[in-house]
Amino acid sequence: MSYDTGMVRQRWLLCVLVLIAWLTTSNTVLAQDAPEIPVPLPSPTPTPSPVPEPQAGPADAEQTPVPEQAPAVDDPSAEDAGEEAPPDNESGEVPEGEEETNPGDMAFTDYEPFELDDIEPEPINTKWGNFVSGLRGIARYNLFDGKLKFRLGARGQVDATAGNGGDKYEELYAPIDYGFNLRRFEVYSIGRLNKFNFNFAFEFGPDWGVSDAWVEGAEGGLEVWGKYLGKLRVGWMGEPFSLERQTSAYNIGFLERSLPVQTIAPGSNIGVMVHDSGPEGRFTWAAGIFSVGQHNDNNASTSLLSLTGRATYRPLYLNEGRNLIHVGLSLSSRSPSGGDTRYRSRPEARFVDYLIDTGPIEASHITLVGVEFAAVRGPLWMAAEYVHSDVSAQLAGDPTFRGTYAKVGWFLTGESKRYRANSGIFARQRPLKKYKKGNPFKKKSGGAWELVGRLSRVDLTNGLVEGGELTDISAALNWYINATTRVELNYVYASPKNQGAANILLLRLQYQPW
Repeated sequence: MSYDTGMVRQRWLLCVLVLIAWLTTSNTVLAQDAPEIPVPLPSPTPTPSPVPEPQAGPADAEQTPVPEQAPAVDDPSAEDAGEEAPPDNESGEVPEGEEETNPGDMAFTDYEPFELDDIEPEPINTKWGNFVSGLRGIARYNLFDGKLKFRLGARGQVDATAGNGGDKYEELYAPIDYGFNLRRFEVYSIGRLNKFNFNFAFEFGPDWGVSDAWVEGAEGGLEVWGKYLGKLRVGWMGEPFSLERQTSAYNIGFLERSLPVQTIAPGSNIGVMVHDSGPEGRFTWAAGIFSVGQHNDNNASTSLLSLTGRATYRPLYLNEGRNLIHVGLSLSSRSPSGGDTRYRSRPEARFVDYLIDTGPIEASHITLVGVEFAAVRGPLWMAAEYVHSDVSAQLAGDPTFRGTYAKVGWFLTGESKRYRANSGIFARQRPLKKYKKGNPFKKKSGGAWELVGRLSRVDLTNGLVEGGELTDISAALNWYINATTRVELNYVYASPKNQGAANILLLRLQYQPW
């Protein structure tokens, strides 16, 4: 599908602008403040309440027996109030793998928790209206006597790009096009069929295709010789690699992911993955076998067979996540499809051409390593990663490609970066109060403002390969209008080594229903 032709681009742009304008001005619940639902945390193991001892009474009085404490039952309202219901056994411990997972609580997703029991059957004559409302935000369905319950929604991003390069840059690269483009428009469904949770999403845009299509058991998980290993997920999914790659593209603080992540980190593939988290989400792990992959911004993510895993640890978590430290490690062993691999990178702007490129490399094996660190302290947050790829390619001198980035953010209005403990990723952000009217730069008007800076670099020159080096210095100003709508302004200074430099200005309007 090409978006270079004027007619196609104008039609897409017109449709999306009309849709976004309607969504952001519609006086519906979708533009209101999001429900106060906490970021999902694995339920801690509470200490059983002590049974009170019987009171001593007169000798002739009949002693009243103390009734046994009845096991507690999970109460959805308790979760909404931010309270934890005690586990359903005498020892105070929930057996591993027996907890029931709500679709909104599933790891490595950016959907908010929702209760399936709240989805009631509807008369058949309302189904079309429900579908239409789903395109506006979120619709919920209950079919086949409650055996199938799911949520349907749509979200999207529209970008504007402008920029120019110096004389040397413009001699070597195509000029930067000015214009509006559809970055992505995604229709998704998440829910449960019998005892299986599922997630399906299809993306329209320059990287069009299925972005998610997998199922996962709502209860239990994978057991080997009686030992519980974790939850089992099967289908088309993102490989567990990199903090920024696993964090949704709607929640990364910039319009695009950093240079080393978009260039080296693997994308979405068909596979089988086992994952879980420890008590209170202090640590997480995910590992899987993947094959028949797709290119990720045309990076080297394709592989006939890949073994990929990621582990995270959270040594500090205080004040409901307003103060935390996160560390992680990712590994991947890959067999390139057809024996060829290729690394290339754009600046952190999707509609600007590639600036560095290794060309095809005949390789027999690839090993990826990623190290990550993140921290939150009140309204301040930061994240950094180092990623490298060892390529077994004798004719190319067995090159090693590497890259790193560091970014720092500050919420001017006092919010704190939200963290999803069961996945070890950053969660979607919401303002303390939605924007109502008036001067958006005044605190009383509502909304949230965020400043973010990032330095990233990737080096594709090593061995006998001269792919080039690229460094980006980026800044972002983000305005969170409410829980669903955001405006982002990015500036990128892109500097390919010895090839000049370019100044790029990007603007995005994003809509993501709660």
